[in-house]
Amino acid sequence: MRYSPEDILIFLEVAEAGGVAAGSRRLSRSQPAISERLQHLQQALGEPLYRRSGRGIRLTSAGESLLPLARRLREDLTEVELWSAHRHSLQEGELRIAASTTVANYFLMEHLAEFRSRYPGIGLRLKAGPLARDTNWSDWDLIFTEEPLPASALPSSLRQIPWRRDEIVAILPRDHPWVREGRRSVDWPTVLTQPIVWREPHSGVRRRVEAALDAAGLRPQYAVEVTGIEALRDAVAAGLGLGFGSVEALDKVRWPLASMHLDPPRGLFWDLYLVYPVAPLRSRALQALLGVLGLAI
Repeated sequence: MRYSPEDILIFLEVAEAGGVAAGSRRLSRSQPAISERLQHLQQALGEPLYRRSGRGIRLTSAGESLLPLARRLREDLTEVELWSAHRHSLQEGELRIAASTTVANYFLMEHLAEFRSRYPGIGLRLKAGPLARDTNWSDWDLIFTEEPLPASALPSSLRQIPWRRDEIVAILPRDHPWVREGRRSVDWPTVLTQPIVWREPHSGVRRRVEAALDAAGLRPQYAVEVTGIEALRDAVAAGLGLGFGSVEALDKVRWPLASMHLDPPRGLFWDLYLVYPVAPLRSRALQALLGVLGLAI
């Protein structure tokens, strides 16, 4: 026979009130209903917890032994209720976010800052960097990527959508001849007449440029490769070659470099993707962050 935490709490109220009738009044329950629950509890435990004494009760040795455990249970359940209230009101909680370095640094930080200003009690754990293919995606509340993840890699509890679209442009020194000529755009064959500074192979911008060149039937040279967007900036500024970057990222850092549209008149664009859990698996904190991101999903 099983018993519930409520049965233990009923016993506690009766014991502290000194009788079944008094305990029933404290619980706003009928005395027969309370007596029935106490009888069920004693049967489940296999021994009596109290004996009647006049108009009240006297605890047995088993009842005396159970009493401090029952008080501890009440304290624990009170803490659970307080914890639940804090999470319901977004006073506490944690969000785990994974994002590529570029997305984290140039697209996400301002949204996270706004979220923290609204909900300072919610902790944010951000993993910024390359997203390994063997990552357990279910370990994260939100995942921001520079290209879509294979559908076969995602569990059924996760969804994926394009989140942001941005233009990729060529970046070059301000004293470059093309800049002095007043050019605003450049086609792929002309781009390949120049030395190119490439980001590391897992860079989303690099892969998008490589895909565009491949679609145009062109094969680039890989003379200079750097790791990180800051290294790219320094290499281009030093005259090692032209590079590629996103318009929004360049607007934020305001580098002393010039930019040009690629592949006119279409331009070159890329989509950033968001992976998120289905609605029943989202916390209130996660739903609030989606609101800050302007996403009604």
